[in-house]
Amino acid sequence: MGEKKRLYTVRELREAVGHDLLGTHLAYGLARVHGFRLGKRLVVPAHVVEALLEGKLDLEAALLEGRKRRGRA
Repeated sequence: MGEKKRLYTVRELREAVGHDLLGTHLAYGLARVHGFRLGKRLVVPAHVVEALLEGKLDLEAALLEGRKRRGRA
């Protein structure tokens, strides 16, 4: 019953980190760089979420990916 979550959707990722700390575009950029598609859904492995929460993840690539998708690169 105490199963640990292995994959997070972008919405779940934002909920885990906090909507005020992780915006939608950065979350999607993070999912594109560190996650993968499962059907039509982008998912992020739990170890990436843990690294993000521990401050061990460099968000530069995700930020650039999010900006590229928005046309701001």
